[in-house]
Amino acid sequence: MKRSMEIRQPPKPIFSAYATHPELEERIDAFVVQLGESVDLLQDAEIDGDLALLRKLCERFGDESRELGYEPLAQAAGRVVAACLEQSPEAARKSLADLTEVSQRVRRGHPSSA
Repeated sequence: MKRSMEIRQPPKPIFSAYATHPELEERIDAFVVQLGESVDLLQDAEIDGDLALLRKLCERFGDESRELGYEPLAQAAGRVVAACLEQSPEAARKSLADLTEVSQRVRRGHPSSA
């Protein structure tokens, strides 16, 4: 049996829709620099099974993501919130894994990662 050698391309980086707005530059920089720690807090809440805390943190995280021009990240946070409201730990875990992947793409799209 012949196997095709498919080379997977890494997901494309995500850039802030407001990257050219100098008045948001410092906030965007700080947000992306802290992104790893922010996602760690979300993951800690999920591991602890605290869906109420996870929902609260993701609501804030999503709002800030949207304010700074990271709509895909805000949408991912919204999916975690929805899973928490449904009281579905499995859906929350899967949604949080998706959010984590999106956050990695945001970090790759930020100038500090170059």
